[in-house]
Amino acid sequence: MASTTVKKSCATCRKHGDVFTCRGCRKAFCAKHIDEHREILSKKIENLAEELDLIRNSLNQENEAQSVLSMIDKWEQESIAKICLAAENARSEIQRWIDRNNIEVKIPLERITNELRSCQQTDDYTEIDLKTWTQQSEEYRSKIEQLPIVNIMNNDDIDIIHLVKLGEIQSNSMTHSTPILDNSSINVEESHLLIREKFDDAIGSTTLFEDGVIATYSGAWLGDSSICGINVYSTGTHHIRFRILEKFYDSPFFGIITASQKNKKRVLESVSANGWWNFDCPIVNGEKDNRVEKDKIIRSKDDLTLTLDCERKQIFLKHHRTKRLLHLPIDIRACPFPWKILVVLHRRGDSIRIIGGTLSLTRENLSSRLSEHRKV
Repeated sequence: MASTTVKKSCATCRKHGDVFTCRGCRKAFCAKHIDEHREILSKKIENLAEELDLIRNSLNQENEAQSVLSMIDKWEQESIAKICLAAENARSEIQRWIDRNNIEVKIPLERITNELRSCQQTDDYTEIDLKTWTQQSEEYRSKIEQLPIVNIMNNDDIDIIHLVKLGEIQSNSMTHSTPILDNSSINVEESHLLIREKFDDAIGSTTLFEDGVIATYSGAWLGDSSICGINVYSTGTHHIRFRILEKFYDSPFFGIITASQKNKKRVLESVSANGWWNFDCPIVNGEKDNRVEKDKIIRSKDDLTLTLDCERKQIFLKHHRTKRLLHLPIDIRACPFPWKILVVLHRRGDSIRIIGGTLSLTRENLSSRLSEHRKV
């Protein structure tokens, strides 16, 4: 039986006859439409080539990159200048403190000590001398106790040094990505750098002001609103100082939770919540110690400092007006590192501000630190 040959038709006009098969799409075209098919294919290739050129050109942004590098260099130099000026001012203040200490206490005390030792060696003293030296000793002991405590204040309300990072502006087309410089503070991991603490994660009716350093409860007359800070802490000792702007009945809660704990309603019942209500009412691992009588010593305009001692796994709360200090050891099994600060407000109008932190220096290491700087 003879086989039947099936003739192909043109994919464009559907006419039978002499046709040509495209090697790419495998479709058949007559002599008229094969040229049109190649022309369409050629235009598509040209359009793709132009698009690739646009993509390649968008990557050649060396001028823009150099501009960003110049901005970074300028930021670096200005920040270094601010730091150097602040450091020099701090050194001058410490030196003035040391000079005052020498003039008022150290030199006179050495003179009295030498006089006493000399008289002791020659056995030339009387009860009158003993009484005089005793009185002088008590006088200088009192002066030493009244010397001011020297702190390095980490309060950067003025001349804030912002950190920088690179961001991207994405256009509607996928062919353009432009680097931009963002001079806002960066929330990075503690292993790299801690920036100034501020409020960020708030649950409940809380309004944040001044870029997160003020938190105010703005809900119903009575309720709970919990606010966490932006930093996480797992090493070192950190001091966060608060000021009570307004307070009605109970004071805010000051403390910590583990950073993996999501902020939520009734967060103080979480097992990692540790801190104090009303200063003398501790909460340990989410449980309130009702045996402790509430001592409402905290008033509006009072300052408190929350200290996180990560190395010794403990926290402190200092009430500056009364100079009272509370201490709480932290069970790492219930509140593992890293930690974040937690504040809870619960009456309308209650408001607090983060005003900075302090890193205390003892009198014993002030002179040694200054000497080390001079050697450098």
